[in-house]
Amino acid sequence: MKCYVVGCFAGFVALDEDFNLLDYELFPHSELLENWVKIQEKAENPEENHLLDKMGKTCDEIIIETSKSSHNYGNLKYNSKFTFQIPSKGGDFLRSHLEEVLLETGFIDSEHDLEDVIRKLAIQITERKLKESSESDDLLLIQSIHAIEELEESEVKLVERIREWYPLHFPELDVVRDHSKYLELVADYGDRESIIKSGLIDSDVDLGASMGGELSSEDLEVIQGFARTIKSIQDSKKSTTDYVDKKMEKIAPNLRDLVGSSLGAKIIAHTGGIKRLALLPSSTVQILGAEKALFRHLKTGERPPKHGLIYQHPDVRGSRWWIRGKVARALAGKISLAVRKDFFSGEYDPSVKEGFENKLEEIKKAHPFPKRTEKSKKRKKEGKKRKKKKDKFRYNKEDYSY
Repeated sequence: MKCYVVGCFAGFVALDEDFNLLDYELFPHSELLENWVKIQEKAENPEENHLLDKMGKTCDEIIIETSKSSHNYGNLKYNSKFTFQIPSKGGDFLRSHLEEVLLETGFIDSEHDLEDVIRKLAIQITERKLKESSESDDLLLIQSIHAIEELEESEVKLVERIREWYPLHFPELDVVRDHSKYLELVADYGDRESIIKSGLIDSDVDLGASMGGELSSEDLEVIQGFARTIKSIQDSKKSTTDYVDKKMEKIAPNLRDLVGSSLGAKIIAHTGGIKRLALLPSSTVQILGAEKALFRHLKTGERPPKHGLIYQHPDVRGSRWWIRGKVARALAGKISLAVRKDFFSGEYDPSVKEGFENKLEEIKKAHPFPKRTEKSKKRKKEGKKRKKKKDKFRYNKEDYSY
């Protein structure tokens, strides 16, 4: 006799060739979530093993619908009778008659009860996934790199503001080009007399010759408070940057070694997580961040983009224009390799960066000069013809001298 063994959220059931219920092993209602997780993780399930053992005594062939590998069933007593099919006829029948089968087993009492059980389990699964996502390190990394970008944007605007505000009192301080030092002087000393006496700027600045106006202590206090606020933003950006570097060392050491913490975190943030990035092909990684240019190419037929976010890498940005696309392609391939090593093994492999550096040297040696295309040759030939024609009709003073 042939039978089907099929699993569902409620447990495992055995059906005969005519899809009549032979036996079943169901989960307790209080343990539905835990057993659902086991099924998703393809872990060994005692209820399934027990049902297979019972069916092995009476059936000649047992067709199992499962996503697990056959070696997971190798230790069972009647494994010689097992056949694996996805999907199976028994599974199709169970999915289309789930309510009837569960009513027959006594797992539910009515249709309303089945809806309640499924709804409750769905809510539990969603809550569990949300909790796992919140605890994910790469999501913390994504929020951190976004915070750094916003802090940088705010810092640029606020520094520009204070460099327009404080010169009303001491315009000569503009000789200090370092923003951090400028903020430190304004925040710590306030008025121009204290700054000059501190000796932290050129002693040639004459206090009496300043073109700035006199400000009250209340005005200076507000400006100093504003400068301290910008300093606190800089300190927050620095601490967050250090945090991102530590997270990248823990989550993606190979990617960090290859492209740096900041760029690596931006690439992960752009894809939404290290798992998604690990599953992307290198051709997609190469143009991440250049989606607008890609869609414009698809719509209008313009040149496709050669690089996106990876243009920020110094080896791509600093390459000659005729090899920049090749360097970007090589880097994208190594990024895919590095991320997959980080996600699937988590082991640091210095050969990834060494391989990119060797490839970069090969590209530079193989293409020392730009390649001449037929179009460029034709353009050069036409240029020579125009120059020859121009020289033919050029005025020569010696031919018309008296």
